[in-house]
Amino acid sequence: MKFRNSEINRGIVGLSFGVASISGSIAAFYSELFDTRIRYTGLVFAKEVSGAVVGGFTPLISTLLVQWSGDASWPVSVYMSVTALAAFLCAYLARDILDVGQRNVTTATKRDALVGVRQVMDDTGDHAR
Repeated sequence: MKFRNSEINRGIVGLSFGVASISGSIAAFYSELFDTRIRYTGLVFAKEVSGAVVGGFTPLISTLLVQWSGDASWPVSVYMSVTALAAFLCAYLARDILDVGQRNVTTATKRDALVGVRQVMDDTGDHAR
């Protein structure tokens, strides 16, 4: 099968819109998935370890599947579909993230203010810059 440049360009543009739509919302999803006390550790652990394990072995598994099938690409397509389905299932089963770990602004105390920062006033009583 031979592709024309216009078909390839349409595919690239479509893929770009798909990646952009995921990248735009994934940051909010990840940040609300964990409480603020453990957010950075939880986010890094979940994202990077899974990326290293799944993404690191994907080329090896794909190569083995192509060799096993006699140079056919369908096993790689099935493998990628299964991993995409697993990711979708995990996102679907994720806990409700509405306002998880978000502190109410009205409950902030004076202790929550910046520590070690003092206000400097000039002679007119305005804050100095």
